[in-house]
Amino acid sequence: MRDPTAASMTAALDPAEHMRRVLELVRGALDQPATQRPAWLARRCAGDDALQREVLAMLALDGIPAHLAPAWTLTQRAETAAADPLIGARIDRFRIDRRLGSGGMGTVYRAEPVDGVARQTVALKLVKRGMDSEEIVARFLRERTILARLEHPHIARLLDGGISGDGRPWFALELVDGQSLLEWCDVRTLDLAARVDLFLDACDAVAYAHRNLVVHRDLKPANMLVTADGTLKLLDFGIAKLLDGAAGATRGGVLMTPEYAAPEQFSAGSITTQTDVFQLGVVLHELLAGVRPAQTQRGADVAAQLRELRMRDPVALETLARARGCGAGALLRALRGDLGRIVRRAMQVDVAQRYASVGALADDLQRWRRGVPVSATADTLRYRMRMFLRRHRVAVASTAAVALALLVGIGVAWHEAWQRAAAERDAGTALAMLEDVFLGADPYAAKGSDTRALDLVSRARERALAQAADNPALAARLLTEIGGVYVSLGDRDQAEPTLRAALAAGERAGAAALVHTEGARARLAHYTLVVDGNTAAAGDLDLAIERLRGAGEPALRTLAQALDFKADAAFNRGDYAAIPQLSALALEAHRRAAGEPSSEFATALGNQASLLRAIDRADEAMAPAARAYAMMQRLGTAAPSARLYVEQQYAGALAANGRNREAEPLLRQALARARATPGTDHLLVEGIRWELANLQLELGEFDTAARALRELAAAAADKSANGAAIHNALGHAELGRNDALAALAAFERAFALLCESTATSPPCVAIGLNRADAWVQSGRLEQADSALAELDARIGADAQAARARWRVVAAALRLAQGDADAAARILAPRAQQARAAGAHADIADALALVLWARIARQRGEVGAELADLHAAERRMDALWEGQPAALIEVRARIRALEHGAPR
Repeated sequence: MRDPTAASMTAALDPAEHMRRVLELVRGALDQPATQRPAWLARRCAGDDALQREVLAMLALDGIPAHLAPAWTLTQRAETAAADPLIGARIDRFRIDRRLGSGGMGTVYRAEPVDGVARQTVALKLVKRGMDSEEIVARFLRERTILARLEHPHIARLLDGGISGDGRPWFALELVDGQSLLEWCDVRTLDLAARVDLFLDACDAVAYAHRNLVVHRDLKPANMLVTADGTLKLLDFGIAKLLDGAAGATRGGVLMTPEYAAPEQFSAGSITTQTDVFQLGVVLHELLAGVRPAQTQRGADVAAQLRELRMRDPVALETLARARGCGAGALLRALRGDLGRIVRRAMQVDVAQRYASVGALADDLQRWRRGVPVSATADTLRYRMRMFLRRHRVAVASTAAVALALLVGIGVAWHEAWQRAAAERDAGTALAMLEDVFLGADPYAAKGSDTRALDLVSRARERALAQAADNPALAARLLTEIGGVYVSLGDRDQAEPTLRAALAAGERAGAAALVHTEGARARLAHYTLVVDGNTAAAGDLDLAIERLRGAGEPALRTLAQALDFKADAAFNRGDYAAIPQLSALALEAHRRAAGEPSSEFATALGNQASLLRAIDRADEAMAPAARAYAMMQRLGTAAPSARLYVEQQYAGALAANGRNREAEPLLRQALARARATPGTDHLLVEGIRWELANLQLELGEFDTAARALRELAAAAADKSANGAAIHNALGHAELGRNDALAALAAFERAFALLCESTATSPPCVAIGLNRADAWVQSGRLEQADSALAELDARIGADAQAARARWRVVAAALRLAQGDADAAARILAPRAQQARAAGAHADIADALALVLWARIARQRGEVGAELADLHAAERRMDALWEGQPAALIEVRARIRALEHGAPR
């Protein structure tokens, strides 16, 4: 039986003492994991049901965002914080100002430094009593080291750490003045797209931590703060675990927030990066739907949960929808589709069914933002057709009409096959339609297209094959173009037999079909050369060019295309000496075929500029790029795809010649126009994004560039030099982000794609130098030493940029080996240029100056070190718009020297 005096215990206290007792219990309960709070509170209340109910009521309000909680709740929280005896106390060099919050491991305070050079206000986390065992202390000290490695724009930085006077670990973090992710989005009624964009910043931060072998383990909205300017910061890597096999690093434990924890955390299973994927899925569920998934509904349909809410409380659902800038119906429809499937896949209980990485989750969200198919959805024809229709709402009606007209045109051509003139006229119309619908600016790169009018083309192919005996000349012409469609879509199973059928039909037709026959031969040879690397096909390409030259004026356009193929094949096999002449021949053929000015000739000029830049002749690329740009400006709005391509090439040439600030607005405008134009070839958009990513590398905006390059690399599945170039650029971005291991992986991939058999070519020398740099930065000095010795012999006398890069990497290696004198000898030939006042800004010289500063540091020459650091800072400021790690490190060292820091 309950003690009859218990009911009067609460009433016996005076109101002030009663409130103090309630607040004390609330504070204590908040320090417990949520699942353990009721039992803990029952023990503390000792049978006082009224007191327990009052505390539970206040605890229930703890989960309500501050902007929705009653004012009296916030007042009580403030009173709780004010009662903390540590307010005003000193821990190490920090004085506690006020309490910010508490969690499973400890309490977080706002603290001000009372001495030292830095005067930055910090968030100081102090481990709580009962968790200051030797094991916990060791974990805290280890995590201080882990956090010190994490430097990312969306991760709160670790600034300091240590052990307090009473033996409890503490660390000081960057103080983030912001609101939780959910609160920030709800207050501003952000729509789903804007919420996903912000969530992608969190994904980028977590993926960065994973690349540094750190799992967060406690991802939740409260650990994601957004500042007033919209910058997201990820907090509390305090319970992170290393993935490199450290003791106890891979097993589950109690250090988690149950509402967001993955199943394996409850079952003491292995903690991996996919644990964070699950937690991000729960956060995304709540961010989009406004409610957390119940434990029994993990991996279930997010829309189903909202439908249940609509049945119980339709007003609540409408409130959630309004906070997302839409109605309840629109919210349900959005979460029934791809977005809901992405959430469901992220929260799969079975790890094997979950996204394999945070990057894969982010990739699907980015695909959803672009309106393209996501991997979380079965790849059905119906699904892809629906995505095509969604992306091209304006153009789809005309596309369908053109596709239908294509079939009608082809049908008419066959119906009148016996009347040659009419047949030729109708076939020409059909082919024009075919090109409009299916061919992009680069028909050999249009992989992954989502058009599903292929069934129409397939039927046209079947009819062409069936009628080839009656009219082989017409069949050759149609099959050549249809084969080109299959090439552009990467459908090898259809491309090669269709082109071979075109070739066979043309040879049967004889002279009447010579142009189309040789066009098919050239296209098939190029496809075989580029995709398979089969050099035997080069003879077929040369034969086609010879015969087309002999055919005179009617063959000019096909000859120009065949010469383009030959220049492209030369680039892919590394024969760079042949490219200028081949490019000039192709350009002249395009001029004679299309005239000047024309969009075709302007495009050919852009192609020439692109090739010249690719073989490190940027100065020669400027003239054709500028000529093409001026020509398209005169032509006005005609040929919008050609105009976008030419603008891309002109901006690229500007950037390659050091005119970055002229290039950037041109690229951004072109990209915006491409995205705003319905039906723009996605490869054209990706080409502009590629150019912009390279420009961002030049400007030091490495995080932004890396994000774009990862997407482009994921799509670069072919064996051409394009994939190698993208991975090489990605490696540069990762080095700029101070992630040597990720950079090394990218450079290795670039080398494998391009340099297995052509390691002596200029691009492969460049990739080799970059890979050696990544080896140095990741501590693999023996591999770097061997590679640099080989590369030294391969760099020609006129390859000044490559030689400058070699000197920087080789000097960095010698410094890493502790040989400052050898590093100085390597850098000496460019020392005067690197230090010359007013010299043209060059990143190799800027990095050389940093190395000179390190040499001076090893020699104990503080004045020389500071002078070189200041010179490097000026160069980097002139080159870079962003704040990359190298510039941050230079400035940090300058500040340390100016404040008398030791060597």
